[in-house]
Amino acid sequence: MAGTFGNRSKGPRGAGRARTSRTTAIAAAFRGIAAVFAALAVAAASYAAAQEISVRAAVESESVYMGQSFVYQIQVEGSDEVSQPDISPLQQLFTVEYLGGSSNNSQSISIVNGRMERQVRRGYVFQYRLTPRTKGDVTIPAVAVKVKGQTFNTNAIRLGVNQPVETEDFKLRMSLSRGSAYIGEPVVLTVTWYIGRDVEDFRITMPLLDSPDFEFYDPEVKTDPNKQYYRIQIGASQVIAEKGTATLDGRAFATISFKKALVPKRAGTLSIPQSTIECAAVSGTLRGRDFFDDFFRDNFFGMRRGAMQRYVVPSNALSLSVRDLPREGRPASFAGHIGDYKISASATPTDVSVGDPITLKIILSGPDYLGNVDLPRLQDQTELNTYFKIPDERADGKIAGRTKVFTQTIRAKNENVKEIPPIALSYFDTKSGTYKTASTSPIPVTVRATRVVTAVDAEGIAAGPLGSPLESWKEGIAYNYEGAAVLESRTFGLLSALESPLWLAALFGPPAAFFALFGVVTARRRREENIEGVRARGALRRLRARLDAIRKGDASGARLCELVLGAMREYLGDRLAVPGATLTAGDVARMLAARNVSAAVVDALRGIMGSCEAGAYAGDHSPAADREAFVAKARDAAERLEKELR
Repeated sequence: MAGTFGNRSKGPRGAGRARTSRTTAIAAAFRGIAAVFAALAVAAASYAAAQEISVRAAVESESVYMGQSFVYQIQVEGSDEVSQPDISPLQQLFTVEYLGGSSNNSQSISIVNGRMERQVRRGYVFQYRLTPRTKGDVTIPAVAVKVKGQTFNTNAIRLGVNQPVETEDFKLRMSLSRGSAYIGEPVVLTVTWYIGRDVEDFRITMPLLDSPDFEFYDPEVKTDPNKQYYRIQIGASQVIAEKGTATLDGRAFATISFKKALVPKRAGTLSIPQSTIECAAVSGTLRGRDFFDDFFRDNFFGMRRGAMQRYVVPSNALSLSVRDLPREGRPASFAGHIGDYKISASATPTDVSVGDPITLKIILSGPDYLGNVDLPRLQDQTELNTYFKIPDERADGKIAGRTKVFTQTIRAKNENVKEIPPIALSYFDTKSGTYKTASTSPIPVTVRATRVVTAVDAEGIAAGPLGSPLESWKEGIAYNYEGAAVLESRTFGLLSALESPLWLAALFGPPAAFFALFGVVTARRRREENIEGVRARGALRRLRARLDAIRKGDASGARLCELVLGAMREYLGDRLAVPGATLTAGDVARMLAARNVSAAVVDALRGIMGSCEAGAYAGDHSPAADREAFVAKARDAAERLEKELR
């Protein structure tokens, strides 16, 4: 027992020594961690939070061409507490586009010989895109920037702006619909870019759009399903440009053209400065490829087709001679209509009763541009206002080709009206230089009197088509029936009402009609709200019908490619709820990729549209040599897309 006891007492003494050793190690570790934290605290305490603030400006290039854009940066170091700079000093020499700003903060920690150092840098960068307005040596002025409430100025930068030179492959032309005009007379400017080499991207600069001498409008573009259109950004607005082909100086080019309506605001010789196009072009071309294959789309495979080179192409400069309108002979009814105006009118119906509505259509034609043309108030037409009631409301005019149509509802005031009198329009004739008046032809109408309710009609004694006007009748209203039955007591209750079909209809007819009408209106509203969904659901059916008609026809070559391309654009436009006439293969690929459509289907559709574009515009008809196989390939690609979009 003693030996056993001795052994038991020895065990606890060994465990105590081990526990003491572990406690010593833990304490040493804690002392090391505390030392590290102490070093961090000392470093943090010794870190100088105040960083020196500096503000500077930088450009990506100090030599550019007139009309060529470049990036201008304002770089702030030492703080990210900055206010938006005042860039008004730049706007006299450049077109300025703000690209955004971002913080430029960083920090680093280093430990050397047990001493930790931490460095924190704070900053902010503003980015702008500048386009020079003048050529020569230009100085970008200093810009004031507020940082933490203090104002700092950037450095000025000297910039060389060179005159761009036209090349054999790219040309830009501007033309006016006329060389002289009067104040307020619209003139149409046409801009055409001639393209002789594949391009990857481009940017159009038009200093004219900043001119205070003009008002600018975009003429309505009537799209043709057999043509291709693009939305092009110019400054803060967009234009719709048409793609085509043309010959210039004996060479065939692909073209992009658009129009702008200019309305001069002052007299004199108004300058229309050069426009420029900056583009990136490959060093060579590919046969059978459309110039625009990569123009409006990304290169999905990341492959270059050759070395890239940037071009800045200038246009010709123009001038417009503008004269003021003469005061002599100006009629009081003149409302600013300038040009060779013509006016006509039609009405329907022309056989009416007094107070019945008549739809009057007035058609104006003459000037090159009618978008800003309005019709003077019809209430100011004295004769028309005398015989007809004319509401103040009138629908906006609609452009139809080279005419503008205005619609107004009028009502004859009495049965003596025999015609809608001529409607006069005062205008200034630019050909003769005098004020003239154009008028519509009178429109014969038949107006019948409305029926007059008479005392005989109300009393019920005698009948006649027209009697004396309604007047007080001392003897009262005559009974409709005579006899004892008139005085018979007749009880009325719910049961008796339910026994009568007329009362049943009176009780339950209105609610039933209300709910039926409510259902019809609700269904119609839902259809109208979901019109895009309706078109999307029927898109494939319509495509199949068009492709079947193309397959059964005799179209070949470029015409076949145009027909299939038009059908695919309409289908994809309806299916993706976008305007189909302006879709390109690149647009479709981007939209489908955003909807997680598989790469195989995207490639199939892009291949079909690319082949159509190449055949329609670049002369490569080989993919469409077999009409039935080509149409079947387009149909198969669309059906594969439908399965993935469901």
